[in-house]
Amino acid sequence: MNKKDSWLFWWTLYMTAAAWVVLGIFSVLRFQADYCLVVGVCLTLSIANIVGFIKCSKDAKKQLQQIATQTITLRFSSTLQSAFSGV
Repeated sequence: MNKKDSWLFWWTLYMTAAAWVVLGIFSVLRFQADYCLVVGVCLTLSIANIVGFIKCSKDAKKQLQQIATQTITLRFSSTLQSAFSGV
């Protein structure tokens, strides 16, 4: 994955949540309860996105490590089998 794309993706997630917090503060200061409700829902969904993507990112790293370990193990065992089968 491209580092710039990853950086943009994660910062966009975080900045969206930060923007909703700022908008929530403004709506509280202006005593606009209907906007507070909208901001609360949007902030909740933004945080759910962040948590979900963090969990998926961690899980993907674990799966990638497992695949790499399995591939190395299979290659090593096939190399050993081919070395001893020719004898």
